[in-house]
Amino acid sequence: MSDNSVIQIPYNHDLGPLEKLVAKVKRPGDFFVSGAREMPMPKVEVAEVGVLSFPIPEEQVKRIISKAVRAPYGRGEATILDTSVRKVWQISPDKIKISGKSWEENFHRILGGVTEGLGCGKAAVAAELYKLLVYDEGGFFVAHRDTEKAPGMFGTLVIVLPAPHRGGDLVVRHAGREVKLDLSSAEVSELSYAAFYADCEHEVRPITAGNRVCLVYNLIQQRGGKGGRKSQEPLTAPVYDKELAEAAVILEKAMREEKAPAKIAWLLEHKYTPAELSFATLKNADAARAQVLLEAAKRAGCAVHLGIVHIGDSGAAEPGYEGYQSRRSRWNRYSDDEEEEADDSSSGDFHIVDVCDSWQHVDDWVDPAGRKVDFGKIPLADGELLPAESLDDEPPDEQSCTEATGNEGASYERSYHRAAVVFWRQDRYAEVLLQVGVRAVLPYLKEPVRAASADSAADEALRQA
Repeated sequence: MSDNSVIQIPYNHDLGPLEKLVAKVKRPGDFFVSGAREMPMPKVEVAEVGVLSFPIPEEQVKRIISKAVRAPYGRGEATILDTSVRKVWQISPDKIKISGKSWEENFHRILGGVTEGLGCGKAAVAAELYKLLVYDEGGFFVAHRDTEKAPGMFGTLVIVLPAPHRGGDLVVRHAGREVKLDLSSAEVSELSYAAFYADCEHEVRPITAGNRVCLVYNLIQQRGGKGGRKSQEPLTAPVYDKELAEAAVILEKAMREEKAPAKIAWLLEHKYTPAELSFATLKNADAARAQVLLEAAKRAGCAVHLGIVHIGDSGAAEPGYEGYQSRRSRWNRYSDDEEEEADDSSSGDFHIVDVCDSWQHVDDWVDPAGRKVDFGKIPLADGELLPAESLDDEPPDEQSCTEATGNEGASYERSYHRAAVVFWRQDRYAEVLLQVGVRAVLPYLKEPVRAASADSAADEALRQA
């Protein structure tokens, strides 16, 4: 074989400490998960109110409140009613009926995404409806932690029904970290949801306009479930505070050195199609490591996205055996759910004579909220890929060799297509995008416009309510 038998990879060899640190992160999940699902709306019926319309009109919200009671809160063993601490209306689960042709299937998909996101996808988890809550204008709940409302309860799931409102951010804190979740949506066909572990401190900021109507579920760890074990360890949030803090320090220093790479692309272990790629759908250790990298990069002042890394080369080849016929690997858009048949040039099928062209770039961009971003093909330079040597023992995802024809000799092409967490310093944002051209900067400039448009849509929904 030629010395060109291995695709040249632009690895970074200066961030070994970061690699060792991230390698320790194995358990997937985080202390919270949030998202939205577009789906046929369920049939939600409230006793003495009737079937809810979507988006829920103001008059129907008033009827729900007329049948509701003020929600108390727990302090130790005491149950206290104090609207200076918690101002929200509640309907008990025995007065709520939820049905619909596809509701059960869609609910289980939401629950499946939640358990994966919390890192407990292998546990037997059930969701029990606890209350229907209504936060009208001015409604809120100060910072608190949930008490165990049922045996085995380890978390809370909130599903927000379509009703126009503003404000009401859900703020969740755990082990020194804080996230602020906006659960409002102007989409009539979409359910927003959030879940978090019971030991997390959380609060609901005041609703500034409209009404939030939501279903609250207790997440229950079922004993003696999967595997038949009755004495399982209680489910708790995975904690990587030490690794996260250290990673942030390493990145802050490394990305500000004079000869620092413009960006870093961290390859994930599993293969993902562009259609399924998002932080919410990452698998196993990928989910945990991506979350640590995401938070550490943010602390280090970096912008973070997911993307698909493409690395490949092409050139002149020589068939390795008599009667060679052109073959092409079956490439299923780099999904490891399907069996792959990637050919290795060391198998004897062909020998590489000369590498005439090579490429390294990232595309199929997705932001932390799961939205597609049209940055285009941003090139990868030397020293911008981690972990080092991670593809050295991996066969190409796509490989082909064409036979000699006429005056043209045999040629080959091979490439990798792998998902990665990609980050760069915020103050180098335009510099990175300009590696593609001016067109790539437009999505970056559109972000403020996107936020303004979302606010305008919410305002319009409130005006029509």
